[in-house]
Amino acid sequence: TAKAAKDTSGRRRQMVEKIDKALEVVFKIMKVLLILVLVSMVVILMAHIVFRYVLNNSLTWSKIMLVWFGMMSVAVLAARREHVAIVVFKEHMPKKVQNFLTKLTQFIIVCICILMVVIGIQYCMKAGFRLTPALRIPYAWAYAAIPVAFVPVTLFELRNFICDFTGKGNYACIEKPEEDLTGGKDVEL
Repeated sequence: TAKAAKDTSGRRRQMVEKIDKALEVVFKIMKVLLILVLVSMVVILMAHIVFRYVLNNSLTWSKIMLVWFGMMSVAVLAARREHVAIVVFKEHMPKKVQNFLTKLTQFIIVCICILMVVIGIQYCMKAGFRLTPALRIPYAWAYAAIPVAFVPVTLFELRNFICDFTGKGNYACIEKPEEDLTGGKDVEL
């Protein structure tokens, strides 16, 4: 039985490592998309300033990129487990209760992410080809930010749930490198 348990533990660790490798590719794709959206936002913002102050004609459609940027940023936070959490009460509980609450919270997060994908798809379908007044693009393009962003968020959070439940794998799918916020090793505080 000890050997069987060790084999099972090894297989779980290998499974999590394979999931992490696949999600690392998803993470890199999300970063590239975020960079493209951010560059687009900067270009649009500059055009917005020129249109507003030089041509006296404001661009009203520049907010759509902000929605996409905000939604896709959630995926990066989920991959690194950097989302907001209020843990003050959990930290004062016994260790077993803390572990249970961590697993319960992660399960609820996965369920909410799946719900966000479903609701986002429903919003897109309801919006259909109805056009925005200013830009004349379908509203579905704006609403598509929800399912497009929350599919990878769901994958990252499902991976986090598997790791919390099995106790295998790193804390986060994408480990954030340590940052030196002191200004360097030569600076004395």
